[in-house]
Amino acid sequence: MSLVYNKTPLLRRVFPTGLKVPSAPQLYVKYESLQPSGSFKSRGIGHLIMKNALRVQQLGGKSLHVFSSSGGNAGLAAATASQSLKLPCTVVVPTSTKSRMVEKIRNVGTEVIVKGSHWKEADSFLKNSVIPSVDRIEEPIYVHPFDHPDVWEGHSTMVDEIVDTFRSQNVSLNKVKAIVCSVGGGGLYNGIIHGLEKYHLADKIPVIAMETDGCNSFNACLKAKKQVELPKITSVATSLGATGVATKAFENGQRYQSPSVVLQDIDVVNTCLKYANDFNIITEPACGASLHMAYNTKLIEKALGKKLDSDDIIVIIACGGSANTMEDLQNSYKQLSAEANTKKNTL
Repeated sequence: MSLVYNKTPLLRRVFPTGLKVPSAPQLYVKYESLQPSGSFKSRGIGHLIMKNALRVQQLGGKSLHVFSSSGGNAGLAAATASQSLKLPCTVVVPTSTKSRMVEKIRNVGTEVIVKGSHWKEADSFLKNSVIPSVDRIEEPIYVHPFDHPDVWEGHSTMVDEIVDTFRSQNVSLNKVKAIVCSVGGGGLYNGIIHGLEKYHLADKIPVIAMETDGCNSFNACLKAKKQVELPKITSVATSLGATGVATKAFENGQRYQSPSVVLQDIDVVNTCLKYANDFNIITEPACGASLHMAYNTKLIEKALGKKLDSDDIIVIIACGGSANTMEDLQNSYKQLSAEANTKKNTL
């Protein structure tokens, strides 16, 4: 058991779709909302911080100070991991981060600085202004929210747990036809690929990458066949959104020809509301993008380019997140519906 992240359950769930689909695949959900920070970020970010803390401790060096830039969830993961390891922590978030999330990070005992209109600007301020001003008696640990091998290594532990669970239940891994995960900057995606490579499964189990229109940087890169940057994030899924993905994510996407699916905000928010009603769990739109596939298994078949049957298994990574309330989701849905109606009436 790690000091900074939890082993989470992988449970078979039945999603009420209102349709009788006798050949529908079995759906297993990995519940990352049960991490200390409420999201999968605790794995990778916690692992990076702990690994660096052990390194400095072994060298008998300076006291440590954790510095993180984040749209929200990565900062909360850095804060909770730092609290567990009794390390001071400073997080820089952009103005797009919900005030509720800012307070959650502060309530862990972390200093929060709000700067920049999106994550990249917050990160630049952290690296160019905040960290250089650190007292020389402290050694800074810079925590990138998604682009670091230690982060990917930490996230890969969920694949260890998935493999262990199926083996303990005598379920053949050959039955697993895909893993569905949300993509922001690519940290979770890289972690899953890293974990699959460890078991020589990366070319056997495809990873379906889910994004919402307006923060679909991974899809844009795959379409352009080169790394590109979005001018800004326009989706409601701001907590995991990044204007660009890690180079390693783009390389993995090309190497393994990962299916990439882009959904509309209104459909994903509607899924989040359905999920809350069906399972009494509030989740963020970024996470809802993956859960949307559980309610619409025909989209999984379309992404994979093949039919699935009742013996097949699909793993859905419910990546969690702490930024949204039920009221937030309801308000987002009302606003998106109004915008859709206005657009329809003007055509």
